[in-house]
Order: sequence, then C-alpha cells, then structure tokens
Amino acid sequence: MGMSRCYSLMKCLLIMFNIILLCVGSGACGFAAWALWEGGAAAEAEAGVDSVAAGRAGLAALAAWGGALALAALAGVWGAARGSAALLGGAAALLALTAAAEASAAVWGAAHLPRLRAALLQRLHHTVRHDYGVLPARTQLIDAIQQGLECCGANDMRDWQNSAWARMEAGSGTAAGGTPGALDLSVSADPQYYLVPPSCCLMPESEACGRSEGGSGSGSGVAGVARRVPAASGGGAGLHRASCGARVLGALQAGARAPLTAAGALLAAHALAALLALALALTATAQQHRYKA
Repeated sequence: MGMSRCYSLMKCLLIMFNIILLCVGSGACGFAAWALWEGGAAAEAEAGVDSVAAGRAGLAALAAWGGALALAALAGVWGAARGSAALLGGAAALLALTAAAEASAAVWGAAHLPRLRAALLQRLHHTVRHDYGVLPARTQLIDAIQQGLECCGANDMRDWQNSAWARMEAGSGTAAGGTPGALDLSVSADPQYYLVPPSCCLMPESEACGRSEGGSGSGSGVAGVARRVPAASGGGAGLHRASCGARVLGALQAGARAPLTAAGALLAAHALAALLALALALTATAQQHRYKA
C-alpha cells in the first residue's frame, strides 16, 4: 500500500511539473515564432543584415528549446497518465536534454558576462553616435533611457559631439553662424559648442533647457529643440551629468534579480521532473516485467 501511494504521489508531481513546463515551452516557442514572423522586415530595416541574422538565430534556438520542452512535457503527462515506460523514458531524455541546454546557457552567460557588458556599452555608444536621429525606434529608445535614467550620452555628454544627429542639426542651420562646419574666429563669434538633445535636460520642455537658434529638432522626439553646450565646459545647468552606460547596466542588474530567481526555480523544477519521469519509467518497466513473469 505504501509503494502504491508513493507511486501515485510521484505521478501527481510529475503531471503538475510537466503542466508548468508545457506552459513555459509553448509560450517560448510561440513568442519566438511570432517574433520571427512579424519582426523580420522591421528589424532588417532598423538594424541591418548582420544584426537580423544574429537575432533570427537566437529566436530559432529559443523556438527549438521551447518546442523540445513542450514535447517533453506532453510525453511526461501522457506517459504518467497511461503508465507507459516508453513515453516516460522519452520524456526523461528530452527533459534532461533541455535542462542541460538551460544550464549550459546559464554557464555561458556567467562566463561571458564581462564581454556581454562591454558589448552592450559599445552598442549603446554606437547608437548614440550613429543611429540617433536616423532610426526612429532607436531615437525613441535613447530619449527614453536619458529621461528615465536621468543621464546623457553613453559615456558622457561629449558622445553627442560630432554625432550623426548633431551633424544633421548643424546642417539644418543650428550651427553657429548658420554655416555647417564653418569656423568663425572673429571677436563677435559665438563660442565653440556642441549640441545635446533635449532628453539630456532635467526639464526638456522648460526654458531652462535652452533652445538652439533656428534648430529644427529633426532628430529628437522631445520638444523639438536642442541644447547648446560649450565645448570647453563639462556641461551646463539643467543637464543630466551621469553617463547612461553605467546606469543602464545598473538598471539591468537590478531588474534581472527576479527573472534569474524564476529561471533558477524553473531549472530546479525541470531537473526534478526529469528525475521523476526516469523513476516512473523504471518502475513501469519493472511492473511490465513482473506481469510477464
């Protein structure tokens, strides 16, 4: 009687864990399929061929993992309900395989964390220098980061000097003297300066932010103005002085705690489900041999 109750408890636990894993695997597979189907053209227009290829490879790997996990969970539920040693053995093998993939991804991420941080900072710097004002989605992203995290520039606000957005602003008549790239050495000349977008300002829509004379605001989605910063100074009143790179990394580190805890719990449930499926498969095989004898 005790063995029967233990076997029933193991079946219930396996079914419960596999239902959770089925939801996770189906959700991951569905999200990856949707992203591959809907986001391909837009991403190619925004990011370029190389970035799109890397993104598609990652989504394809996520879809494969989610599909294998969902299939393993289905096999586990069906095998536990029918007491099938073959289904339970297949579920245990697939669960072990997908759990190994999760653990490998976690180990790889931990080992390459410094490189991932450096790559993120490099990508942020490139976006500020070359993509802001050119790609609308990335322009809005940088504006949201600078306003939300109260920062300016990837490393500092000098990242905006000679950026693509600043050159477009200068070309629209924002530069001193109205001539892009002209150097005026006369006594009455305006001091040399560079422009930062209004999202660098503490209050973008206020007069304290400062308005560039004749600025078109073609690159910014905030208030349509640009702020002049003297080149010899480290900034100005009413501007965010913190670098966005450090604050983005800090925000990601703080926000990653809950997902990492959930991922650890999922991996533990995953490993336990694999062990339960293996134990039930061995028990079902033993029972089948006993009946034959």
